[in-house]
Amino acid sequence: MYQFIWPIVFILLPLPLILRQFLGVSRRLSQNFTGALKVPFFDRLQRLSHVETATKRTLSPLIWTCIWILFVVAAARPVWIGEPIILEKEARNIVLTLDVSGSMEEQDFDINGKPLTRLDMVKQLANDFIETRKGDNLGLVIFGSEAYTYAPLSPDTTTLKGLMDEIGIGIAGTQTAMGDALALAVQTATTVPEKARIVILMSDGYANMGSIQMDEAIQIAKQANVKVYTIGIGSDHGTIQDLLGFIQMNTALDLDEATLQHIATETGGQYFRAKTSTDLKKIYQLIDNLETTKSEETTVRPRKEMAYYFLLLGLGLWLIAFAVRRRL
Repeated sequence: MYQFIWPIVFILLPLPLILRQFLGVSRRLSQNFTGALKVPFFDRLQRLSHVETATKRTLSPLIWTCIWILFVVAAARPVWIGEPIILEKEARNIVLTLDVSGSMEEQDFDINGKPLTRLDMVKQLANDFIETRKGDNLGLVIFGSEAYTYAPLSPDTTTLKGLMDEIGIGIAGTQTAMGDALALAVQTATTVPEKARIVILMSDGYANMGSIQMDEAIQIAKQANVKVYTIGIGSDHGTIQDLLGFIQMNTALDLDEATLQHIATETGGQYFRAKTSTDLKKIYQLIDNLETTKSEETTVRPRKEMAYYFLLLGLGLWLIAFAVRRRL
């Protein structure tokens, strides 16, 4: 389908006729003046130029009329509009909030029999989760003694996975500023306006650092309509080494499950406990299912500008008319 963006330009089509009408008087006066000149060989010149004059009178108005019409059509901006195409717009902002304090160095997880630190295990499975959320805006906040936005919201999952791989233990300090981290994650989740805002907070400890109290951070999340899923990291039975050798003990004693449950309940999310790598993998899958990407259907129609075709054609005719005029 074709249409014009500025159809009002077509009112200029009769402009040459109007100008010709107003300039007709002066043109006739000029012709009369020329006819009054006494040229002895005028009849001979008139016979020789008869063909030229007839040609000019026939072609000139037609060519210039076509040129003018083409320029006016180009100025009206003709466009070709295609069939409607339905596009789906994703509606999720998800901020992964990761504890990188010293306790995340504990090796009480394994994947395929290979022991891993809590941080390495979280990073590996988080990358799998990121891969499933293509199309969403994903961000990353890390926290220890301080909280930092490590990656702003972006649909670029490849870059986010690369940044995730670079995170190391203690990069943000050895303590746990959980309140600061939650507040910063909420702020990050609201930088891009979307319908759904999700924070996934993962920690293996309790808040013992930071300037923002947990209740204050929860209120910030509620006011921003951010849903927080919390994940407690740590196995109940881990192996540690001391001077006497390896001993079995509960390595999750510092895990503040009550606070993590409180955060999830108050913000409309859920709390999960990850004691094994299998648990964490299932948790990511469950969150992925709970937060199935909702899409807004947006209808667009492809559009192609056609004005330059008419403009080029008009310029081509103008060059032809100019060449013919010089030849005749």
